[in-house]
Amino acid sequence: MHVYHQYVLRVPGERREALRRHLAERGIDSEVYYPLGLHQQPCFAALGYREGDLPETERAARETLAIPIFAEIREEQQQHVIARVVEFLEGAG
Repeated sequence: MHVYHQYVLRVPGERREALRRHLAERGIDSEVYYPLGLHQQPCFAALGYREGDLPETERAARETLAIPIFAEIREEQQQHVIARVVEFLEGAG
């Protein structure tokens, strides 16, 4: 049995939110866990980082979307999520 707690996709640009809506309309939860890089969090402001200092971190924060993963997920549930993501990527979304 696995102990994964996140399965994260990178979806560039506005397509991340479109994929999120597509999945939600089909009853599939997804989550943006880190909408900002750590250097952009108020609690780290004293470190002096500014927007653009860590561009790859900022890009990842804009592009990542977590889809369902948990120890009890059944194969048919996995296949359903995969099929809905593929459906979106092939143009239905």
